[in-house]
Amino acid sequence: MESNNPVLKVSDIKKIIMHLSDELNKLDNAEVVELEDDLYWNILDEDIYSPYEKPGDFTMGSLTEDWEFLQKIIIGERQMISYDLYKLASILKYLGKKNVLK
Repeated sequence: MESNNPVLKVSDIKKIIMHLSDELNKLDNAEVVELEDDLYWNILDEDIYSPYEKPGDFTMGSLTEDWEFLQKIIIGERQMISYDLYKLASILKYLGKKNVLK
């Protein structure tokens, strides 16, 4: 039986990440991005992809904590895990909201 679900090619995901990286590299004057906000609402995993049901509970996330968590990869304190994509996604959503790429 064939699925109607879209299929994402890993090579295409890598290309998008590279394009994003290239655009971030163009921000010559911006060596840093200040997190003017920190806390955000987070919908639980079991609710986020159920669009026909109202989410039950929300949790709070912290951009600061997400960034600190990701920094541990850069400084070699831990290996990357799948959950890091969640943390990076929250940072990328914030940067998108702030129109960093203009």
